[in-house]
Amino acid sequence: MHPVEAADRVPSLGVRLVVVDDHHMIVFGLRSLFQARPEVHIVAWAHDAEEALAACRAHRPAVAVLDVGLDGSAVDGIELCRRLRAELPEIEVVFYTGMVELGLAEKALAAGAKGVVSKADRSSDLLKAVLLASHGKTYTSPVFVARADRRDFEELPPKQLAALRLLAQGLDRKEIAEQMSIGEETVKTHLTEVRRKLNARTSAHAVAIGLINSLFDYPGA
Repeated sequence: MHPVEAADRVPSLGVRLVVVDDHHMIVFGLRSLFQARPEVHIVAWAHDAEEALAACRAHRPAVAVLDVGLDGSAVDGIELCRRLRAELPEIEVVFYTGMVELGLAEKALAAGAKGVVSKADRSSDLLKAVLLASHGKTYTSPVFVARADRRDFEELPPKQLAALRLLAQGLDRKEIAEQMSIGEETVKTHLTEVRRKLNARTSAHAVAIGLINSLFDYPGA
């Protein structure tokens, strides 16, 4: 881990960041970018998953900027995101990646990320994603929207779609039942059918599919 000790001792109103990438030049470039912006404040950086977890535990940033591919790590960035969100849910995650594979954004959002930015995008897009994430909002690069794994949402009846939207807002099954004036078992059935029709592994995956296909806005957006 490489803590920015001097920066940590200087009070800052900027969004606290940890930057994680296995390429040292990318980390150097991001440090140079963010150090020139008063809206953000890098508190630590790391080059693998183990260092990243240690940095986030020690510095408690508001946002962690992760690469998807982390050569030399036991896990990739997607799994690192899951672990961060499970252990330190107050830390939001934005992916900054050179990969543009089909379904990548869905995987990232299902893992708990708030943003997915391509390394081919402008630096201002990454800054935008970080600032949105710090407020609980999402940002996805247009390249990932264009390559989204499209589904036929016309197969979803209105009540199943409504249940998915409420799930995306963070409501649990009981709360969805109350909102829709139906029983919890009916909600369970609706969501099971949604996952089946969207070929989603989990409810979080179903929400990510809906989000990346602009089916609804992310909560708080």
